[in-house]
Amino acid sequence: MISSLLSSVHLLSYDEIDGSSLFTILSYAAKKEEKLNVCVVLDDAPIAAKETLIEQLKSYCTISVFDKVRPNPQTKDIMSMVQDERFGACDVVLGIGGGSVLDSAKAMAMLATNKGTLDQYLGSQPSMTVQKASLPLVLIPTTAGTGSEMTKVGVYTDDTGRKYTLGSPLMHAHTAVLVASLLDTMPPALCAATGLDALDHALESIWNKNSNAITASCARSAAIKILQVLPKLYDAPKEERRALQRAMLEAASEAGIAFNLTGTASGHAISFVLSESWHIPHGLSCAFTLLEVYDWALQDQENRNQLSLISKHFHPELLQEDELVQALRSDLALLLDHLNIPRIFKELSVEIDKDAIEQEFSRALNDPKLHNQKPPLDAKSLYAMLEAKR
Repeated sequence: MISSLLSSVHLLSYDEIDGSSLFTILSYAAKKEEKLNVCVVLDDAPIAAKETLIEQLKSYCTISVFDKVRPNPQTKDIMSMVQDERFGACDVVLGIGGGSVLDSAKAMAMLATNKGTLDQYLGSQPSMTVQKASLPLVLIPTTAGTGSEMTKVGVYTDDTGRKYTLGSPLMHAHTAVLVASLLDTMPPALCAATGLDALDHALESIWNKNSNAITASCARSAAIKILQVLPKLYDAPKEERRALQRAMLEAASEAGIAFNLTGTASGHAISFVLSESWHIPHGLSCAFTLLEVYDWALQDQENRNQLSLISKHFHPELLQEDELVQALRSDLALLLDHLNIPRIFKELSVEIDKDAIEQEFSRALNDPKLHNQKPPLDAKSLYAMLEAKR
């Protein structure tokens, strides 16, 4: 993948991987082979290929398993793992799981060298900042969506329930390993939610004040691949999924490369409120306002140029920009319908009135992600966008 040249993370892609090959990767990352001590960060998702891989790895090195990870990873859980005496002997951190696992592994590797507590690094005025490179870190995603394996950021939830983004180039993984077989048991609903997260990453990297020609090229490539692969993967029988899973993993990582350079935008700022207040899964939260943010983004001419280039891939017969951007919008709407994605608050089982919208979503106005939106999304327009979804 040529887009990997935009990242400092080494990217490897496989249909399957065994313990011997993974040990070699970990040894390269740690610059150590004998008596290698690997701290493996996991969740409790029942993935047989993951368990087999870990069992094989035990033949080559010492393993300590840390599995206190839940969705929207809690700072207190991460600290309990960091403070485990086994973690002090760690040579390399290996995260195998969805975005919450990968983000937890990032925080643990960072705290191993920077010390302090994770809460001290969070918020608009943190008492500590990342000053040292993380412990060697290898990340293996088991969902195709977050792109966390390629990014410098993690998302963490404090004791009050607030979600915070922490990012530093010093938090990058050494290596990201994409393994298609680890997605074999992923149910269609999770495939849809994580895939739409990846699509949102690509599009938010385009309608972003930090976008440039190179990041836009990367984001377009990722968006096209996701739009091609995601509906096929969602519908495919198990025996036909392996190649699609690998393609989707690669597309999600490419979207991660793009938004790692630009940041995300208003869709993610809105999604944080949905996750914090109503515990809506992240991918569904991001998809909830995708069409509305798309319509807002069309006010900017450069956004229209970039989106029309994506659309041209699927509609080469169309010549006019207006036709192209509307055709792409229709494609997105059909995809959301095909994947059974909620589009209004009632479909999320959320009852909310106008006053509650302003009260709940006012905190999105202070989110740096919202301020990446191009053109800027003001409070009045944000509230009107959400009011229309009641």
